[in-house]
Amino acid sequence: MKMNLNQSIIINKLSIETKPELDSDGRVVYVPNISGKPYLITDSHRDSPVGFGVKISATKKTYIIQRRVSGGDRSPSEGKSPSQVIRATIGNVSDFASIDQAREVARTYAQSMKSTKRNPNTVKREADIAELTLSEIFAQYRQHLLGRSKPAKPNSIRVLDKAEQKLKEWERYRVRDLTGSLILKKFDEIASKTRTTAEQTFRWANVAVQHSIDVEAMNAQSQQRLPVLTYNPFTVLRVQKKYRSRSELEESYQSKGVRNPLSAKDTLGKFLDALHNKRSFNRLGCDYLLLTVLLGARKEETASLCWREELSAEQAKSTSYVDLANRNIFFFDTKNRTNHELPICDAVRCLLEQRRDIVFDKEVKASRRKWVFPARSPRSKSGHYSDSKTLREYLCAEAGIAKLGTHDLRRTFGRIAEEIGSYAVVKKLLNHRNTTDPTERYAEPDKNRVFEALQRIELHMLMTAPGLYNNLLASAKYPPIPEYSGK
Repeated sequence: MKMNLNQSIIINKLSIETKPELDSDGRVVYVPNISGKPYLITDSHRDSPVGFGVKISATKKTYIIQRRVSGGDRSPSEGKSPSQVIRATIGNVSDFASIDQAREVARTYAQSMKSTKRNPNTVKREADIAELTLSEIFAQYRQHLLGRSKPAKPNSIRVLDKAEQKLKEWERYRVRDLTGSLILKKFDEIASKTRTTAEQTFRWANVAVQHSIDVEAMNAQSQQRLPVLTYNPFTVLRVQKKYRSRSELEESYQSKGVRNPLSAKDTLGKFLDALHNKRSFNRLGCDYLLLTVLLGARKEETASLCWREELSAEQAKSTSYVDLANRNIFFFDTKNRTNHELPICDAVRCLLEQRRDIVFDKEVKASRRKWVFPARSPRSKSGHYSDSKTLREYLCAEAGIAKLGTHDLRRTFGRIAEEIGSYAVVKKLLNHRNTTDPTERYAEPDKNRVFEALQRIELHMLMTAPGLYNNLLASAKYPPIPEYSGK
């Protein structure tokens, strides 16, 4: 039986007492499972790998994947290899936070079936870790990242995949075959073109191999035997000091102009003036950049914001949103894997009220109406605004600024926050991870201090661009600032 599976169906509807069937009209109905025998449902969801499904038995529900693969390699005289059906158990439903997570793991199983022509679980049990290839090491680490209680973010998986692709010529090399000289030569080859890519590639390879070493050490301890893999060949790069130090990285950033925070003394005002002038022509992009700099948020954090009133109580637990009624912005599962909240200060409140009016007047579909910054194209995969590169280049040209990345807006916020607030408040506003220093935990700033600091930062920024300041704030509380030209 095939059907479009989701978490609710698996947990609440599928059981050994009942099973789904199609009625005469082709609709899914649930009938008594008179035989009481286990049964299998194949997932027909568009994002599901072929052969993925769930097995329902008396004691548990288990995700599985079943594939027909061709046999092993044969010589021409032996004829065509026969095919075989392989069914692999992915794990208990209760072990996965969502069915999407199980689908991701199933994809890695499918790739293993295709490449090895064997059951991935058998391969996993039989393989001596000392014989694992670099490709298998990457696959194991990828599965670990996806199977954690908090799975790795899609961007982390993409970067891991890029690192593996860079070392694709080594995919069949066993870890023990990777010599120091071979690794150093390959590092220098990649670094001669892009030093950052080389460092990132080999850091991922290093951490993937180290994960396998750590797993083997635990297994060996529990089985009371000596581990068979104890040395990580990628440590040669650290020993030979191939990775740049923090000071060397800073020098590289400066020479390449990679980090360019704006200055309240000159460039910030010019940028905000250019943004204010462009705002009537590109309201969506300009409001996105303005909110990003006023909050010191990361680009994806601002882009993915929804309106709280468009979310259910359950959705709000796992979604970033703007709550204008309570003057609160909630960022879900940020880069350091924590949630983050910021108060809404006066200018941001005005900006967001204007945005809400624009979105609610223009958008009819709930799927687009929920976003603070809906994507221009209804065919957008994410559904929200995402790319401000062209707009930033235009604003920089207008303002006479050489270069400005989206993350430079966060750096700009950090620079101004440091001038105005205490270290503890700045750290809170930027949502930087807490250290083990117990004093910092006791010195946690309260909400009033955070609000006051954020309000001062907001005013300090906007006062560099009188036109924008007057547009958002001019009132009895905030007297207008005389505007001038020639900036």
